[in-house]
Amino acid sequence: MKGFIMINVEPGSEKEVFDSLQKIRDIKEVVPVYGEYDFIAIADVEAISDLNRMVLSVREIPSVTNTRTILGMELKF
Repeated sequence: MKGFIMINVEPGSEKEVFDSLQKIRDIKEVVPVYGEYDFIAIADVEAISDLNRMVLSVREIPSVTNTRTILGMELKF
């Protein structure tokens, strides 16, 4: 399952947070973005419990001020 974690950080901490995010297991890509959020982290996990663990790790990064998580949906045609 894919999870998309939108992340806000304290101004000036972008490089530090980017480096920390890339070290978290299950995060496959970190994308800096313009707009409401500073980063979108894309995770690929086996279970919701793995996503929960990963999001908690993101929230433990000192300069992270807010997260919002969206679950990807699997379409079956």
